[in-house]
Amino acid sequence: GAVWKMKLFGKTLKEYIWPIKYYVIGAVLVVISQYYVAVPLNERYGLPFILNLTQALWAIMVALSVVKLTLYHNFNFKNVLFLGVLYSVIIHGLKAFVFRVFLFPYSGTSTQVLEKIIGKFLYGSFLVMAIAIILGLIFIKLKNNQEVRESFKWL
Repeated sequence: GAVWKMKLFGKTLKEYIWPIKYYVIGAVLVVISQYYVAVPLNERYGLPFILNLTQALWAIMVALSVVKLTLYHNFNFKNVLFLGVLYSVIIHGLKAFVFRVFLFPYSGTSTQVLEKIIGKFLYGSFLVMAIAIILGLIFIKLKNNQEVRESFKWL
């Protein structure tokens, strides 16, 4: 309803999410797999690269989203920044607050736990924002280049 029609920097929330819905779903599934697949595999078999792989996968989802929205949905820099905030909340909000508060809580005093959660959220959000800003700046500049637009049609 009304939430989808709410405008932020000239775009509705639906215009932010709908064109990249599969990337958002993919990022959420990757985050879930980090806790239910990658962490247990790392703990049991000592495979830390699995955790790096899952981190790379959600980063790719963010990157593909930025490219698609800047090239084909006329997103400007403010839109890209807000997309970064959305992905930060989706990915790291899910990781920090759902998984680390309810399902796989950190140990320690409540202050230590809160510091860990906030630290993880900010670090992860920094990565998301770095991807969004860097690729956003590049592809906003390239969005009128027909050759670039043709090469990313598969998105």
